[in-house]
Amino acid sequence: MENVVDVAIPQWFEYDELVVMKKIVNQQDKTTGILLAGDNLEQLRPYKPVVRIYVLTLVNNRFELTKEMGAISFESKECAEDFAANLAKYSAIDFFVDIHKQQIDLAI
Repeated sequence: MENVVDVAIPQWFEYDELVVMKKIVNQQDKTTGILLAGDNLEQLRPYKPVVRIYVLTLVNNRFELTKEMGAISFESKECAEDFAANLAKYSAIDFFVDIHKQQIDLAI
């Protein structure tokens, strides 16, 4: 399901200290995909680690970020990395259940 893909990473990624965690190409439409970026994974800022989800679109044989779809906070770097590592295996239902569980865990 995952491929090695060439993605044009914007310069603001470095300014915002975002880290590319995973790139996934849609197997049904190979012109789209998602990129997962880690924000504050090392917890150097006063907020929890965040995984940002961006839509990728193929433009001139290179993927570009077209928009941010969402951002999910996690209790730790390990939880964020586990989510990123397993995202391609999730069904839609599993994805929403896991997101809901993360939100409840963070609220408690």
